[in-house]
Amino acid sequence: MGTEQVGAGPEHAGRGPGAAGRGAEAGLEREPQLEGSERQPELEGAEPQSQPGAAEPQPRPHPEPEPGPHSEPEPGPKPDGTERQPPTNTTKPRPEPDGSQPQPETTDPQRTGRPTSAPPPPRPLPTALLTCAMAFSMLQLFLLGALGPRLVDELDISPTVLGLTTTIGFGTAAVLSPAGGRIVDRVGPRRALAALLLLSAVALALIGAAPGAGFLLAAVALGGLPQALANPATNKAILASVEPARRGAVTGMKQSGVQLGAFAAGLPLAALAGWLGWRGAVWTAAGAAVVTAAWALRTLPQDAPARTGAPPASLVPRGTIAWLAGFSLLLGCGIASVNTYLALYGAHRLDLGPGAAGALVAVLGVSGVVGRVAWSKAATPGRAEWLPGLLAAGAVGAALLLAGAAALAVLVWPGAVAVGVFAVSANAVSMVLVMQRAAPGRAGQDSALVSAGFFAGFALGPPLFGLLASAGHYGWGWTLVTAEFAAAGAVALTWAVRERGRGA
Repeated sequence: MGTEQVGAGPEHAGRGPGAAGRGAEAGLEREPQLEGSERQPELEGAEPQSQPGAAEPQPRPHPEPEPGPHSEPEPGPKPDGTERQPPTNTTKPRPEPDGSQPQPETTDPQRTGRPTSAPPPPRPLPTALLTCAMAFSMLQLFLLGALGPRLVDELDISPTVLGLTTTIGFGTAAVLSPAGGRIVDRVGPRRALAALLLLSAVALALIGAAPGAGFLLAAVALGGLPQALANPATNKAILASVEPARRGAVTGMKQSGVQLGAFAAGLPLAALAGWLGWRGAVWTAAGAAVVTAAWALRTLPQDAPARTGAPPASLVPRGTIAWLAGFSLLLGCGIASVNTYLALYGAHRLDLGPGAAGALVAVLGVSGVVGRVAWSKAATPGRAEWLPGLLAAGAVGAALLLAGAAALAVLVWPGAVAVGVFAVSANAVSMVLVMQRAAPGRAGQDSALVSAGFFAGFALGPPLFGLLASAGHYGWGWTLVTAEFAAAGAVALTWAVRERGRGA
C-alpha cells in the first residue's frame, strides 16, 4: 500500500495541472450541452461517474484516491459509512479533443431518455374565433328578426308569436346560464366552445325545418343553451390563454361578435334568403357554425381532464358578482327595449322611411362595436370599477335624446349612437370585471350568473315597453328606459364606492 502511494505520488504531481486543465476544458465544453435539460440533483460530496471499463468502486475506510491513468480524486463515504451513488447518466460519452473520456451528458431517464428541452410556447388564442362564437350564440334571434316578414307569410304565424321568440330565447338563456357556467368550469373552454357552436348549428337547422309556430318556438328554446355557454366559455378561454395586459382589448373584440351576428343576419343572410329562400339562408348559417366548431377543435389548446366529484357551486350570486348581475339586469331591460322598438319608433312617430328606420339599428350596432372595444381596453384595474356607473350615466343621456326626438326628429341619430357607445358597451366592461374578480376556478360560473341577469333583462324589458308603445305612449316608454338606465347606474356607482372604501 505504501509503495503504491510512493510510486503514484510523482505521477499525480506531474500530471495534476494538466488533468485539472483538461477537466476545466471539459467542463466548459460540456456546459452548453446541458442548457434546456433537467439536471439530476447532486449531493455535496457525491462520487463522480466512473469511466467506461473501469472497475466498480468499492467501499473504502478512508477517502484516499485509487491511482489510475484516468482517475480523479473522489470524496469519501457518507457519514453512515455507505458509499455515495454517482448521478445517473444514460447518454453515450463523446471523446474530448485531447482523447480523454468526458462525463456523459445529463438526461432525465424517467421521462424520455434524451436531453429535455423547454416546452414550445402556447399558440396565441385567435380573437376572431371567440368573436365568431359570440356571433353564432345569438344569430338565431337576429335571423328571426331579419327574416320575420318571410316567416310570418310562409308559416302563417302572428307578429305576437314572432315577438315571443325573443322572450323565449333570452328567458331560456337566463334560466340555463347558471348550469352552463358550471358545465364550462367542469369540462373546460375548448369543449364548451365546440359544444356551443354545434348546438347553434342544430338549433338553426331545426328553425330552418320548422313546419309551424310550435316547432319554431321549441327550436328557439334549444338555441338558448348556446347563449348560456357563450360568455362563460369565451371568458374562460381568455383567462387561460391571454396575458392580463391584453384581456380587456380581447374581451371587447369578442363581445362585439354580438353586433357582428346582427350585421350578418341583416345583410348577407337576408340577401341570400332572396335567392335560396329563408330556409336555405338559415341552413347556410347552420353549416357555417359546424365549420367554426371544427376550427375551434383544431385551434384551441387541449382542456384539462374534466373535473368530477367537485362540490356543486352556488347558483346564487354573491358579493361583486351579485352587484354586477343586478346592474346587468337593469341594463339589459333598457338595451333590449331600444333594440326592439327603435326602428318602429322612427317609422311610426318620426316619419322615417323603412330604410332610414333600419339604418338606426345599424348605427346603434356599429357604435356598439366601437364602444365595446374602446371601453373594454380602458377597463384596467382601479379604473374598471367606475366605468359601469359612468357608462350608465351616459346611457341615461342617450335615452333622453331618444325621447326628445319626438319634438326634434334629428336627435334620434345621436341618441342611437350614444346608446351604442354607452349602454351596449357597459355590458362588455362588466365581463372584464367578472374576469378580474372571479374566484379561482369559478370564472365560468361567475360569468354565467352575470349573463343570466343580462338575459333576464332582455326577456323582461321589451314586453313592458311594448305595452306602452301599443297604446301610443312612446314618451312614457322612453321614460321607463331612462329610469332603467338610471337604476343601473345607481347600482354600479354604489358598488364602486363600497369597493373604494373597502380598499382604503
